[in-house]
Amino acid sequence: MSAFAVSLDDQPGELARLCEAMAGSGVNLLLCATTYSGSGAVAFIADDEASALDVLEAAGLEYLMRPALTVELENLPGAGAAAFRKLADAGINVDLLLPVRISDDLFFAVICVDDEATARAVLGDQVAPE
Repeated sequence: MSAFAVSLDDQPGELARLCEAMAGSGVNLLLCATTYSGSGAVAFIADDEASALDVLEAAGLEYLMRPALTVELENLPGAGAAAFRKLADAGINVDLLLPVRISDDLFFAVICVDDEATARAVLGDQVAPE
């Protein structure tokens, strides 16, 4: 699985433009977006990565595509702190986190890291199977 990060201008319609382009190609997204200092960033996973790439290219949008892991955490105070401390102590940088499912008991997120193999080893069974 891969995660995408897209840069957008911080103005009305930019997120709509991205979503409409994906929808027009039948691509379903799970996304999170934020703006800061005049620019925006959207992180997403797509149900059809190849088509998402085609849409991004056709729209002329600047993007980054990265390998991603899905992590499972208990939905309790400190669960994220413990998992991300393990990664930090192993020298692993998390540069994208996208919540994908939250229940009363569990929290699932897609993350991108700079050392996937070590992250898998450090987090063990907290990494969901592919």
